[in-house]
Amino acid sequence: MTTILCHDASGGTFPVAPEALFFRPAVYGIFIENSQVLLHKHPQTMLWQPPGTVLAENETPTQAVRHVFRRLTGMTPRVGAMLYVEDQYVLDSDRGAWQLSVVYYALERPSTAATISDTSKVEWVPLGELERSQMQFGYEAVQAGRLQLKL
Repeated sequence: MTTILCHDASGGTFPVAPEALFFRPAVYGIFIENSQVLLHKHPQTMLWQPPGTVLAENETPTQAVRHVFRRLTGMTPRVGAMLYVEDQYVLDSDRGAWQLSVVYYALERPSTAATISDTSKVEWVPLGELERSQMQFGYEAVQAGRLQLKL
């Protein structure tokens, strides 16, 4: 019988029957300025990840990523170009096994003089110091953002 390998937050791999998978789209934002990317820590592994979420029913990708970013930073970004798309097979002990179709968008500072709140839950990480091993996921999307900006 065919199985799908799902990964938990710690990187463990578990076989799951395809019919046991739930499906959901997810959206994350890549916000790069001054050769730095805005990231936050995964609550369990403390590895970097971009801001984002699994889409709720009747929620558009733009709405979702703007809402999450506003909640984390206090600023509502403009959503730019789609940078990267990937499938993730995730095992969540509370919610089961999921196939997530993840879309990463470039985020831009709005045209008004918006700033990120001092109490935000994100940090600027220099692109030159960021390595794949430091990230929970999204490294390829950050690299796509660098390419788009010609950094």
